Amino acid sequence: MILDDRYPVLETLEEKEGITLYRVEGGVVFFFQVRTPEDKERFYRYRAAIKRLGELGLVEAVVSAKPGRYYAFFPERPLARKVPPRAALEALAPLGFGPEHLAMAEEGVAYLSPWPLGSSRRALAQAPSRFRPSFLLGVAPGLLLFLLGLWLFSQGVYRYFNPPEYAVPNLVGKTAREAFLLLKDTGLRLEVVEGNDPTKPKEVVLAQEPPPGTRLRAGRTVRLTLNQARLNPLPELKGLRPEEAEARLTELGYRLAGVAQVESPEPLGTVLASDPPPGTPLPPGATVWLLVSRGASLGPAVPLPQLTGLSQKEALFLLNAMGLQVQVEEVPSGAPPGTVLAQEPAPGTPMPPGSGVRLRVAARGEVLVGALGPSLPPQPEARTVTLALDLPREAEGRQVRLVLLDDRGEHLVYEGEGREGLRVSGTYEVVGEARFRLYLDGELFQEWAP
Repeated sequence: MILDDRYPVLETLEEKEGITLYRVEGGVVFFFQVRTPEDKERFYRYRAAIKRLGELGLVEAVVSAKPGRYYAFFPERPLARKVPPRAALEALAPLGFGPEHLAMAEEGVAYLSPWPLGSSRRALAQAPSRFRPSFLLGVAPGLLLFLLGLWLFSQGVYRYFNPPEYAVPNLVGKTAREAFLLLKDTGLRLEVVEGNDPTKPKEVVLAQEPPPGTRLRAGRTVRLTLNQARLNPLPELKGLRPEEAEARLTELGYRLAGVAQVESPEPLGTVLASDPPPGTPLPPGATVWLLVSRGASLGPAVPLPQLTGLSQKEALFLLNAMGLQVQVEEVPSGAPPGTVLAQEPAPGTPMPPGSGVRLRVAARGEVLVGALGPSLPPQPEARTVTLALDLPREAEGRQVRLVLLDDRGEHLVYEGEGREGLRVSGTYEVVGEARFRLYLDGELFQEWAP
């Protein structure tokens, strides 16, 4: 502490009655706390006593009466056991001071105390401390640096043997920058490995090790899997069987859209190609078509099988599978309805693909007996319609039923399991307005007029 920016305090010697006695550099100071008129009157009386001693040449002092800085400074002087001069006592008596207030030096008065000297006399007689503020000011910066360094060293040793622990935050779904900022001030090390999930944004954390909530000491490692969101290329499927190719696609997150079959020298059921082609980058859930071998062609013509006695459904399935066109004629018969009664050409006839076959199929016979009377109105004339239909991709693996409707009712054209691209064709005789209807799994899929 420095009094009035002039006197560095070395120690406090005594304090009473609102007055403090300080030992300062170069002497002593009596510092007054002036709060009331009585305090001010006491100080001014004390100042007047010092002034009278000064006029007698008995004392050296610096007195301050500035607001808040009421004090008297006496230079340091060795004390002596001497009787105060008579002149001094006469000068001080009117102001209320006597020999008990004086500390004598070899020559003159050393100090004038505002209170009777008792223990204060012994404190004033003691030698001042060897250390001076000038010395302290000289060594203080170095001492402070030494203490600061010692504190930092102790903290470093403590942290080395007792590193702090941090709870690992949840970083999954955060961006790389967000994860870095969350770990920045924890002292944890960050290690990044690449991951790939095309369904999630690029540069987000897919996984972390250790899991959230784990407490780690500073310096330990948190490993993050960072998404690169690369699209997986479609692998080569050629040479596999359809079920093997489908399993491979499912494993990679793709879906099989359908299978098309073509004649090929490759073994039956061998995958020939894919659409899109191998190496195409695809997102998860993409669909892939397969081209599969149906085996080598038997030649430009195949023998027509025996169809008589089969049901219309069975005959149509065989002929459509052979790539032949069909014309169905229904005739009244006692045979079960839908039974093939005759075929043209005959069984065993070589049939090139696309050629036509005419079938006569049994229909329920009816005899209409009417009363004699006016002639019936003329009936619509019969006409011929042609069908050439390639089943759509929606028919793949579903139950297909194709019928022809005219004024005579509904006629079954084809029924069986659907395959995309399967051709159903033929020439049919109709009466009146005619329409084709295509059903998939029992539900109407398409209707059109020939």
